[in-house]
Amino acid sequence: MEPTESMPGSLASRLERWLAYPRSWNPRIRADGKTLFVLSNQDGVPKVWTVDAAGGNLHPFWSTDERVEAVLPSHHDPRVVVATDRGGNELWELSLVGEDGERIRRLTDRPDRIHQPGAWRDARRFLFSSNERDVRFFDVYECDVEAAAPGRLVRQEDALVSVLAAREEVALLERSNTNLDTDLFVLDHGVERHLNPHAGEVEVFSADLLGSDVYAATNPDREFTALVRYPLSGGTAEVIREFPGDVERLRASPDGRRLAGVTNERGWSALWVYDLASAEFANLPLPEPGVVDSVTWSPDGTHLFYDLSSAEVGTEVFALDPTTGESRPITASPLPRPGAAFSPELGSFGAEDGVSIDYWEYVPTQPPRGTLVVVHGGPESQARPTFAPLIHFFVGEGFRVLVPNVRGSLGYGRTFVHLDDVRLRMNSVRDLRDLVRAAVPTSEDEKSGGRVGVVGGSYGGFMVLSALATYPEIWSAGVDIVGIANFVTFLERTGPWRRKVREDEYGSLERDREFLESISPLHHVDQIRTPLLVVHGANDPRVPIYEAEQIVAALTERKVPVEFLRFENEGHGLVRRENQVTAYGRAAEFFVQHLSPTVADPDRRSERPRDS
Repeated sequence: MEPTESMPGSLASRLERWLAYPRSWNPRIRADGKTLFVLSNQDGVPKVWTVDAAGGNLHPFWSTDERVEAVLPSHHDPRVVVATDRGGNELWELSLVGEDGERIRRLTDRPDRIHQPGAWRDARRFLFSSNERDVRFFDVYECDVEAAAPGRLVRQEDALVSVLAAREEVALLERSNTNLDTDLFVLDHGVERHLNPHAGEVEVFSADLLGSDVYAATNPDREFTALVRYPLSGGTAEVIREFPGDVERLRASPDGRRLAGVTNERGWSALWVYDLASAEFANLPLPEPGVVDSVTWSPDGTHLFYDLSSAEVGTEVFALDPTTGESRPITASPLPRPGAAFSPELGSFGAEDGVSIDYWEYVPTQPPRGTLVVVHGGPESQARPTFAPLIHFFVGEGFRVLVPNVRGSLGYGRTFVHLDDVRLRMNSVRDLRDLVRAAVPTSEDEKSGGRVGVVGGSYGGFMVLSALATYPEIWSAGVDIVGIANFVTFLERTGPWRRKVREDEYGSLERDREFLESISPLHHVDQIRTPLLVVHGANDPRVPIYEAEQIVAALTERKVPVEFLRFENEGHGLVRRENQVTAYGRAAEFFVQHLSPTVADPDRRSERPRDS
């Protein structure tokens, strides 16, 4: 379906302009310090581009029709390792690419397996992890990039192991026991040491090698991740500093003198540098409040490069001088902003059982034509004040948008993230009902704003389906994107490498099958009467498309209004712009139809403030 065939023309064109507004993120710098690599969706799919380290226009680096997940430059020469998949299948393949942007060779040759990029040891050796031996587990391999030969197995375990950092004969590894429990190991000249042996659960968000130590963002015996130092020799760990939120990113400077860090402060990012010699922290200002997802140092250690995402900035890359605290833009969109920026306000409400729930609120400039509740996935994720083109589009079209962090979300501490585990699952669905009760007007003169739609992806898709089945009287329309309809069939069919780490969150097929069946929306489909749009990628390895097929078939049989958009070249979510335009265009039309049916002109535009 082409969106322009069914959507009113101006509505379709406004949506396309928002989705075409490019984003740039994940900066990495070439060894000479002159060229920066970034990921950008400038031509419709995330790919690797280059830009002068002083700033300027983006230039395509490597020609591929597939998305790029990561680019890792060598510390010694202009070559890079690039990770790509095919049609959204997340079976990452690694290639060595030269300075001219031409592929030198494939480093992996098993397109039916996952190869997670790791780190360069030196000019020739690159570490990665893969489930080549057994699809359920990830081992560590080392490849000689100069040789057309398979990688050499250097560490094997029936577990999920990945490479965090490397330096010559030292490698930093992590083992993911669950999504929230991590073991850190160091391989030092062939000798392995377990850095953080622990009982119970310890999460590691980030870690890096620095001098004779490992610095980690981790939460032993505490609610939030702190900055913790682990001696490489395996001595006693030291908590360097705790923060009022989670430490999320760490990056050691090449000269071994400083550590850059990013902290989550109730959704916003704070950037800082820790000086090892003085043991002092310097807070570094950002150009605008927003979210920093990636940070890297220049080879000489004089500058930091980071990406920043916010309503005002978009998603762009900046350079920062830690000495002066001044930032300057490196990338800038070649297109004008499609409309006004709508910065969210942070609100909160008390759920039925007294738990405090935060949510972001985006408000149009005139009485709303309806309210959209947008539910994040994960569930161990967090809605944050990033640049969200689809949300800006909906707000610009007159919709009020609420984006909650229901119980189980990250960013609120260890206790909060476990409030939805297994038998507590439906409490998080109830949070959506309580949000609507607390934040959506119901008075007669605000009837339009009182019509509510709900949209979410992945676990958020389950939340949509469950909300429609559990509280059908609340909703006027729902959009489920790659969502879970039946936890049992989901766990049976999801990628085998994922099943074990997800069962701590959702429940075990052996212990909890009956309960999982009882809460699955598919088994309550007779309660759903709300019109539903279902979107799914055929190559989804996380939530297989069978989940969408089941719910669509069940609703069709019961003659509940349901539409299904299936994309053959997508996986877990939509990354190709043409598919986003089709799917989100239909979602826009769907919400206009069902949330503001009394509006004579469905292509009405709300008055918007001028761009500043």
